[in-house]
Amino acid sequence: MDPSDATKDATEAAAAAAAAPRSLFDSRTLSRGNDSGDGRDGDDVDLSARYLTHSALTFNEAFAAIRETASYTNPPAIAAEPLAIAPAASASSARDAAMVVWVNRCQTGNPLLKAVKNVSLEFRDGLVPDYVVNASCCVLFLSVRYHLLHGRYLEERMERVRKDDAAQYKSKVVLCLVDVEDNEAALREINRLALLSQFTLLLSWSWLEAARYLETLKAYENKAATLIKEKVDADFVAQANDVLTTVRSVNKTDVVTLLSTFGSVQGVFSASLEELSLCPGVGAKKVRQLVETFNEPFTKAS
Repeated sequence: MDPSDATKDATEAAAAAAAAPRSLFDSRTLSRGNDSGDGRDGDDVDLSARYLTHSALTFNEAFAAIRETASYTNPPAIAAEPLAIAPAASASSARDAAMVVWVNRCQTGNPLLKAVKNVSLEFRDGLVPDYVVNASCCVLFLSVRYHLLHGRYLEERMERVRKDDAAQYKSKVVLCLVDVEDNEAALREINRLALLSQFTLLLSWSWLEAARYLETLKAYENKAATLIKEKVDADFVAQANDVLTTVRSVNKTDVVTLLSTFGSVQGVFSASLEELSLCPGVGAKKVRQLVETFNEPFTKAS
């Protein structure tokens, strides 16, 4: 290549670079020397990044042209709705009120109160029962020792609950603490009084057990009775097992054998002693007990 051509190309490149727009912080415009005369080396000068563009336009001004294009669509309007936030204090107070048992002032000093841990107790004036679990359940507390000293106390309290209290309690409970050894006669009398006054009698042998009864009444106040109801299977074989295994020494294998032989429970009931004896695995003792059970009357003659 001719040296004159190379020189010409270099001159044109330098002229083009000089004509190009430069950033305010273009390092090519910064002097590497120190002109201040303070004696510091020129290498201490901080050279900023090269070709940083500088613009006085805002974001909206810089992108305003996008709205003029055919593909631009306005974003959907979002309506601001106020947030409905329930006060935390009211929710907490409602939750606390749901686990409160009202206590009659006459129960002040009862050791039962110290044993209650899982529900809150609140003294109320004007209560007739000793404890009010909810609008439909109340509790009278009694110890066997106190009943032996004051035989009329329980009867009078139950009479007041039935007549004087404006609230018609659906569930009325006598919570009795058994705190004496010779308690058979006293418990029989307490049970008679509770039965005649349509109260349910709950017996406890410690303060802790009595407290757990009170807590359980509160915890299960809104539960259905089916929660403690016996679970009975709807399957025919399961129901036949429940019926036939009540006969002593008859097991589930014997039930399957009897059903496969006679076809139904009615067929088993109607079978004779000889027919039952032909069933494999059913011995003479089981056959005799089955026949005696099937022919035994429901009521005994007095």
